[in-house]
Amino acid sequence: MRISLSAKGVVLWTLLTSAPVLAQTNVLTNGSFESGLTGWTTDTNLGGGALGTCSYNAATAPGTETLTSVAGFPATDGTEIALGSVSQTAGVGLIISCVLYQDVAIPANATTATFSFDMGIKNALNNTNTDNAAVVGIYSTATVPAFGDAAVVGGASGKINYTQAKDVTLQHRASASFNISSKAGQTVRFAIINAANQLGHENIGIDNVQFLVNVSAPTPVPTLSQWSLAGLALLLGGTGFQVLRRRVA
Repeated sequence: MRISLSAKGVVLWTLLTSAPVLAQTNVLTNGSFESGLTGWTTDTNLGGGALGTCSYNAATAPGTETLTSVAGFPATDGTEIALGSVSQTAGVGLIISCVLYQDVAIPANATTATFSFDMGIKNALNNTNTDNAAVVGIYSTATVPAFGDAAVVGGASGKINYTQAKDVTLQHRASASFNISSKAGQTVRFAIINAANQLGHENIGIDNVQFLVNVSAPTPVPTLSQWSLAGLALLLGGTGFQVLRRRVA
């Protein structure tokens, strides 16, 4: 049986207007710190009983880190920026992790994800990162994460170390796409960790933080919008007119 061009058009129109929708969402709030540190929590993990100082604050860029009075960086998104400092004072083998985190709900039907941020480091001990570094990753909500903790999802892509020591501007970093479906419908902890060991210290700036999650919507029962119905009616009408004309001829 041959299908007329108009009938084919009807089928194509129906398929196009009933295709499933794929969506991407940023599950973080206030990732550019335009509302200060609203939505974020600060805490400290003293590994092995480490001692030291730890601080995070938001400021209009470039701003000043409040604990050390070290100047910040130009913003990369908006006008605000988050600044942090860490200093370890207890000697060898004990790591202080200064943590800025946000607990985020992973949507149902989540498939893959990426995260990205703009970060800069300055004032590192001896201008190196031998005894200090920063890391951004995805962790369990059960504890305050430490610098050496493994990411709870995403493997190597669920955690990015940042060790450049003499930044004058914020540098962009992004993870590779990783599978997050095992955490769909659950809550994870997205954390920025500034850490030091062996009398190390440093200041960091961070901006433009995003945690993008891809969501696959359930396959919908095909339905047509008002405009789609109007288009379908025109196609059907045109098909009927052609059939009648051929019969009359």
